Amino acid sequence: MTRMILQPGFAALAIYLAWVVAQVTLIILFLGALLSREYIWHSQYVGLGVLSVAIGAALAIPLSKASFFSRARVTPPRSDSMTLTTPSSSSGGGLKGFHWTSHLLRRILFTFTLPLAAACFAATAAGHPIPAIVPILACGAVGFLTNLAVAEVVGIVMEAFDTSDLQPGVNSRHRVESLPTVVKRRRTNYSSFPRVCAGVFLAQGVGWCFAAAATAVSGTVTRAIGARKAVGITAGVLFFFTVLFAAVMVRFRRVRVVPDQAWGEEVFRRESLRNDPQGEMDWRPVVVGNPSGKERRVNLLEMGQWTRWSEIRRLNRLL
Repeated sequence: MTRMILQPGFAALAIYLAWVVAQVTLIILFLGALLSREYIWHSQYVGLGVLSVAIGAALAIPLSKASFFSRARVTPPRSDSMTLTTPSSSSGGGLKGFHWTSHLLRRILFTFTLPLAAACFAATAAGHPIPAIVPILACGAVGFLTNLAVAEVVGIVMEAFDTSDLQPGVNSRHRVESLPTVVKRRRTNYSSFPRVCAGVFLAQGVGWCFAAAATAVSGTVTRAIGARKAVGITAGVLFFFTVLFAAVMVRFRRVRVVPDQAWGEEVFRRESLRNDPQGEMDWRPVVVGNPSGKERRVNLLEMGQWTRWSEIRRLNRLL
């Protein structure tokens, strides 16, 4: 876990998730206090009112599935460069633009709407004459968007740190020879899953630590500055972390992921066999999927030392 948190991109992602968990915990506590003090509800009705957060989160479960927004149902992309390419209706050529189901557009929509929903709860948590159903619905929206934001973060961690499809022993002969026969046939690297587990565990662990701290200070903060100001400050801090999260996800740098040998593999193979009869076993370039070029745009998270793309670059002797 120490290796994971030392990556700047993942650290920003973990702090964002931690603050999201802390905020939803604070909002649950503040809604309960609001319904009990301002609207003089009995405890059983306060519990039913706070249940709106769980109902909102449950309604978000179908939307958290990536297949619900799959672009492959409309036009399956042939290469990774077609992610933001749509066919032109007039000329039949390529037109750069965003799909409404684009991953980037979906993440921006989910993450930036969450602090706005928290701000709406802060604006409606004034008590009478505002009906009690208004802050309850605002909290339901917070639960809905919180579930989507957490699902996006977990999906990003799995996408960035899953290297299970990379073959073990591709860059050294002794590693291949030391593998058991069953593993040689399988050639699947299942040892990468601890990276994903460590990332999710660390992000969720920091989140629950923040939630415990929020539970401890909620009463003191409510008495000192009031629930509305406390929720407003929390939403403002979350907006700052959301901007940081968006900055981490922007692909601003172009890096080399495919070596020259992958494009002239037959020439490379003949030269290797001429110099060393077993040279082909020593090293071969790793090419995953159907790339359309040698370079790829990466963001700060994908530039981490233990990410999938850094592992591919190490196997291809580009790091």
